[in-house]
Amino acid sequence: MVATAMSCFAQEEKQEANRPPSPEMQAIETAMGLAKYGYANYSATALAEAAKILSETKTQDLDVKKESGSGEKSGTKSSLMTFDPVQMIADAKKYAGKDKTTLAYIAQIEKIVKEKGSATRGAVGGPREARSYVYANSYDTYVCKFWANELAEVGVVGDGDCDLDLYIYDSNGNLIASDTDYTDQCYCRWMPKWTGSFTIKIVNRSRLVYSNYILVTN
Repeated sequence: MVATAMSCFAQEEKQEANRPPSPEMQAIETAMGLAKYGYANYSATALAEAAKILSETKTQDLDVKKESGSGEKSGTKSSLMTFDPVQMIADAKKYAGKDKTTLAYIAQIEKIVKEKGSATRGAVGGPREARSYVYANSYDTYVCKFWANELAEVGVVGDGDCDLDLYIYDSNGNLIASDTDYTDQCYCRWMPKWTGSFTIKIVNRSRLVYSNYILVTN
């Protein structure tokens, strides 16, 4: 009877949630894909484009406290990936070497990063983001508020070294959405039945190395 009663109060997903991610979420996912390609292939243009997209996407800080499971920030990182557009531009210049055409292109995007980045950071509306890391064989949790009958989105992208999984729980502890594939790029969406707090749980499946990540909510 208790289980039945609790299930009645679960935040179930609705058909309305089965639609594409918001433009902002898609933009950030695209940027992260370009960044991963850029660092893996030493592509200056890919990094520059990733920095441009991130700078043009309005975000606010996700101002909530992170709770972490036990673990250490240990292990040898193979990924050079960063989530900072300014650092992406610096790395793009390094990869471009003495290629004047590519350097000129990067210089144009660098202006956008400096202008757009400072202007859009902290803007009202759009997604919220947090940049952090999760220990090997451990997890991070965030508690965030989402509004009733409005599409809720959470996206996580890691630095390429680990398999990350994403779980969303409602205030009663019911699992309402998850993304548990074998990548470090996760996305969950649902339609809350009431306004309240939800727990976002990011799990690092690697037993050897921590993972840097960017967390985005709408």
